[in-house]
Amino acid sequence: MKRFIFSIILPLLIAIPVMVEASLVEYEFDINYQTVNFTGENVRAMSVGGSIPAPTIEATVGDTLRVTFHNKMDVESSIHWHGILLPNDQDGTPYMTTSPIRAGESFTYEYPIIQHGTYWYHSHTQLQEQRGVYGSLVFHPKDVEKHKADHEYVAVLSDWTNENPKQVLHNLKKDGDYYALKKDSVQSWLKVLQYGPEAIKNRLNSSWTRMGPMDVSDVGYDAFLLNGKQESTLEGLQGGETVRLRIINASASSYQYVEFSGGPMTIVAADGMDIKPKEVDRLKISVAETYDVLVRLPDDNMAYEFRASSEDGTGYSSLWLGEGHKMTAHTIEKPNPFLTNHSMNGMDMGDMKMDNIGGVDHSKMGHAMPASNGNIRMMSEYDGLRSLEKTTLPVDNPDREVELELTGNMERYVWSFNNKTLAEEDKILIRRGENVRFKLVNRTMMHHPLHLHGHFFRVLNGQGEYSPLKHTVNVPPMQVVEIEFYANEEKDWFFHCHNLYHNKIGMARVVRYEDAPGSGELNDQFYKNIKHDPWYSSMDTMVNSNFIGNETSFSNTRKTIEFGFDYDYKNEYEIDVTYAHNISRYLDIFVGGDFKDHEVKNENLAVVGIHYVLPMLIDSELRLDSKGNARLELSSDLQLTDRAKFDWVMNTDEEYYLGLEYEITKKISFVVNYDSDYDGGVGIKGKF
Repeated sequence: MKRFIFSIILPLLIAIPVMVEASLVEYEFDINYQTVNFTGENVRAMSVGGSIPAPTIEATVGDTLRVTFHNKMDVESSIHWHGILLPNDQDGTPYMTTSPIRAGESFTYEYPIIQHGTYWYHSHTQLQEQRGVYGSLVFHPKDVEKHKADHEYVAVLSDWTNENPKQVLHNLKKDGDYYALKKDSVQSWLKVLQYGPEAIKNRLNSSWTRMGPMDVSDVGYDAFLLNGKQESTLEGLQGGETVRLRIINASASSYQYVEFSGGPMTIVAADGMDIKPKEVDRLKISVAETYDVLVRLPDDNMAYEFRASSEDGTGYSSLWLGEGHKMTAHTIEKPNPFLTNHSMNGMDMGDMKMDNIGGVDHSKMGHAMPASNGNIRMMSEYDGLRSLEKTTLPVDNPDREVELELTGNMERYVWSFNNKTLAEEDKILIRRGENVRFKLVNRTMMHHPLHLHGHFFRVLNGQGEYSPLKHTVNVPPMQVVEIEFYANEEKDWFFHCHNLYHNKIGMARVVRYEDAPGSGELNDQFYKNIKHDPWYSSMDTMVNSNFIGNETSFSNTRKTIEFGFDYDYKNEYEIDVTYAHNISRYLDIFVGGDFKDHEVKNENLAVVGIHYVLPMLIDSELRLDSKGNARLELSSDLQLTDRAKFDWVMNTDEEYYLGLEYEITKKISFVVNYDSDYDGGVGIKGKF
């Protein structure tokens, strides 16, 4: 009986029953290529309805929404309705729930509107969201809004790169820290020494536990946009008026801080759901979340800034409310990773109470601003976020508890659940009528915004019966977050990290109702597609005065093929070829061959061995060759300054290499080296 009652109550918490005649609301858009210029450079992007972001779609509870998209591009596309409760076949996950919008064809989505709030829509095909296929949804209640405002405005936040997103991913696969120099976030030993003993201790502790330097973001962006602009003005406002800002973080991978220079913001809705009003001075919005806030303009003739700043401090976008003398918001400082020790031993397994995330002291950011006790009030990971209605499940204990470790390998740039990507383990099985709890244990140094299609879940944030309902939840570095939901749907629904690049690499699962499996041949194609594990290449070539060297590799999630070649201008050479299989973040096994033609030694050997990462981030290689000889080799590199690093290699065959590299650009470096086989030299290194 309790389950029957709950199956009725939960939809009432997130939907208003339709008790009047329904209206049909129709939209029609083209998805097409479009040249844009956000930073002074023309870039071929993708747009919906001729704009980035796409036009806002509005409807009212009780309406039926019908939207037709004409794909004018030469590639497939799709539209996912983020946070919307709808029939499974309208969800918009291509092949899994819905057919893709094929090149040159059209597709119509149609579903009833049973919930009000601020949501958004975006492509779920490849990396198209980063290129511009996203827009806002505003669904109005049948009655008036709970909170009165004189004006309302939809603010769609996004990050922008002039690079092709496929190239961005390729760069990250070559080097997880590829964009550190662009973001001015290289964690060199020079900076560590400048911050003194605490920073040195933290770096040594992290290295000893085999954790590399921590960064808060992967990608170096060229701009941050609000409704497609870096700066814009909302005119026609008067002092004393209240504005409802519907904020959507449609960024591909950037968390954003928002604040209003005219005073505090009152949060009245999160992920479309009305909540108990909460006043803050600054709000961090995870990727794919939405928040509605109320701001009141002071009684004067000034313009006040609503600013959205990237969490890594590399840029922001601005919306000016009002006209006159401009009152700016605070500038977000870059996080200081040197004074924060991120250790698994420090994992907080209890409630989510985190101040000073990423080494940022939020109370000391920026300049003067109205706030309690002289500090900037900021909600830390849903602290105090409270539903207006009880959201408890039918029984206290879940029928099914699923523990998911959020795992990653920055060196290979692989992101996964329980150390397995979507291609390696695709489904989480549940049954209709169950209470399901997910325990999300973040074992990585990055935030992960996790989104469940087709459902709202309770975030267990200490609010008990009034825990907030959300569809996207942030899981901070080295923290544990628990969510729970009532399984009242059917078929397959996607659950994934909404960092676009993490999702693409494999941090995702399909939540399958095992008693009502998927959608026939369409569904089968989805599972066939995700088994495809693409290969990425990288090549480093050194032309030195003492030798020419080349290292080329091809890798996917677990496999790596490497080819190494050295030539000393005297017709002496050495070639290494290996095939390696990744076992864990620290361990690879390999087989291969070593072919050497030197004056002192001329031999061709088969080899087998292991690569293992030791404490202090020292790479070790133990190999056995076809003559029965064993060799141990150790290597490492030290980032000395933003552009200079020191590499060393030595082995038990008494061979060694010392190299000093200065990075001129991401593709060209100047090198000074000494090799035990080739003596000393200088040269140029190209990276492709």
